[in-house]
Amino acid sequence: MLDYLHKRLHLFVLLWLAVSLMVGIQWAMSEYQRIQEDFDRTARLAHGVIARKLDQNESVLAALDAMLMSRQKFEMPILKSFSHQLLSHYSQLYTVEFFQNVSRDNRNTFLDEMQQRFGKTFFIRDFDIAGRRSWVPAPVREQHLVVTMIEPDIAAASSVYGYDVLHEPRFATEIKQAIRSGRKVASVPFDLYEGGRVYLLMQPVFLDSPVRQASGAGKELIGVVALVVYCEKLLTISPGEGVPADLELSIMATANPGSTIYTIPGKRNNGGEWWPSVAKLDISLPLVSQSQPFTLRVGKEVFPGDFKFGGLLLREGLVLSLMLSLWLLYSQRLALRRAQSQADEALFLQSERAAVALNAVHDGVIILDTQQQIEMANPMALTLLGVSREEVVGQPYQNVFRLIGELSAEFAENPISECYRQAHTVELPERMQLATARGHVRLVEGAIAPLFSRAGSLTGVVCALRDMGPVRQRAAEALEASELRVKEHLEKLSHVARLHTMGEMASGIAHEVNQPLTAISNYCQASLQLLEFGEDSRPQIESALRLAVAQADRAGEIIKRLRALVSKRAMEIRLIDLNQVVGNCMFLAEYDLKERGIEMVQLLSVYPMTVMADSIQMEQVVLNLLSNAMDALRDEPVMKRHIIIHTRREGKKAILEVRDTGRGISPESLEVLFHPFFSTKQNGMGLGLSICQTIVEQYGGLICAENIPASGACFRIELPLSQTVAATEQEPAAG
Repeated sequence: MLDYLHKRLHLFVLLWLAVSLMVGIQWAMSEYQRIQEDFDRTARLAHGVIARKLDQNESVLAALDAMLMSRQKFEMPILKSFSHQLLSHYSQLYTVEFFQNVSRDNRNTFLDEMQQRFGKTFFIRDFDIAGRRSWVPAPVREQHLVVTMIEPDIAAASSVYGYDVLHEPRFATEIKQAIRSGRKVASVPFDLYEGGRVYLLMQPVFLDSPVRQASGAGKELIGVVALVVYCEKLLTISPGEGVPADLELSIMATANPGSTIYTIPGKRNNGGEWWPSVAKLDISLPLVSQSQPFTLRVGKEVFPGDFKFGGLLLREGLVLSLMLSLWLLYSQRLALRRAQSQADEALFLQSERAAVALNAVHDGVIILDTQQQIEMANPMALTLLGVSREEVVGQPYQNVFRLIGELSAEFAENPISECYRQAHTVELPERMQLATARGHVRLVEGAIAPLFSRAGSLTGVVCALRDMGPVRQRAAEALEASELRVKEHLEKLSHVARLHTMGEMASGIAHEVNQPLTAISNYCQASLQLLEFGEDSRPQIESALRLAVAQADRAGEIIKRLRALVSKRAMEIRLIDLNQVVGNCMFLAEYDLKERGIEMVQLLSVYPMTVMADSIQMEQVVLNLLSNAMDALRDEPVMKRHIIIHTRREGKKAILEVRDTGRGISPESLEVLFHPFFSTKQNGMGLGLSICQTIVEQYGGLICAENIPASGACFRIELPLSQTVAATEQEPAAG
């Protein structure tokens, strides 16, 4: 199935790639058309701006001509002032210049006037373009057109004054054409002496002359007014005009289409665009001006960034979504076919597994229908009921078995009827009995669960029953064995701890035993010596022998107590007095206390401290606490070595406290003091206090430890007083 889908997936991928390519081509064509339309619109917008500037140039020149024509005579200051006012409104105009007409007859008069004006020698000059490219004096000619005014008066252009433009090869043809026609004429573009590319827009100025009017010759040529138009500023469009900065603008001479006057490249090219251009758009638009016959060429390089890829992504996303939808539909159809086949197989396997599982489980499972009749019973259920399958299938369950609460004192609803009524799972209460039609009764546990159809209606119930007789028997045996092992383990630990304690107290016990033996020997030797003196020494002999017998009894008592403490025996829980336990422990620890120089203070209750416990185990607890207290006083001065044992009643509790005057227990040790295998001694086993806690708690008591400020550590044992002893009054606090 997967291989088949993989093969079909390759076809869908190829189809998607083909459709995506077609969509991409269509998008690219539409985007390119949009870019062309935007370019055409902005190019025409730029054309309008440039054409308006050309019209402004002609309007300025016409205004200057009209101003001069309205005067009776030519006045240079008035022309200069009027030009100054006009130039402030038009950024593309570099200067306004006046070329004064000078003939051979009035040449000398003109030179004298110019010398007076400039205050130095003035001469008419030419520019040696073909030679040294410098100013040279002009020869005397029949007619000169001399530069006599530049507005504004630019210092860098001061050398132009006196320039005979009529005989300048670059301007001669256009100037003569303007003089002949009397109309505005534009010159060829040229580079300024001070820098920048410009062209001249010239207008001849004629005024009425009395001499010419008398002879009928008409108007006299005064000179030529010329606008110096800055090509760069002519093509510069302000951002507010709505023309994008990435357009390449060029003006060309209409008469010579291949001659470019000036070009402003687009800013994107100047910015070093790192994307390669994919195309270049170009359009030429004529500028309708008789005096300035130019053509505007607008160009634009198309870069990938000019394309709006959002539309492509949207189209490709739609194509991808469509292909994915088709693929999902196709794969779902295949999956449905395969799923239907697998569902049939799974249904069969599920039925088979359910049958095997029901037959294998150790719980009895009985299924009842809506009529409370038995539909199915697994082998374990048949074993519990003690019948065959044929005997129960189709029978009402009341005829086969009943569920009865053991020792039930109140009426309780049948769990099966409750499940039918409430339609939720009913847990069988404890001690539920299964009574079969053949009179067998078994203790069971389990639950009754409802069965629902797909629509949610009740279709029957399932009874899950487990025979608890063998289970409870095994649990009881296991619990009893576990308790026995715990008890034996505790006794072994207690025995080991007693042996360890006796090992630490061995020297003291040996001294205690050796002392009465030595006394017995001395008394016996004295008796032998007294026998030599005859009958007179009989009373002394009897007294010595009685003392020897007393010392022998004392040694026997020590051995008896020692054997009882270290012997491994079963616990004997009986009524004991804690004061007596303290006395027995002091008997065994007396030598060690004297040997270490420890003063023992006993503050024992005057009332019996009777509790139910094993005396040997309680002696083990007290001896362990005494041993720990003696170890805590090892490094203390002799005068500060004190142990206090205090017993008292508090309500229904018997209290036994063992205090020392040592340095106390560190806070870290207090938290883990009773944990097994924790010990502050170098060779300690870490079992003493843990066993003490176990012994005290098994008699319903409590053991704890605390530090008493400036007094050392205190271990406190609380045990319940025996109920046979009436504690009707509170004992006074011991001093």
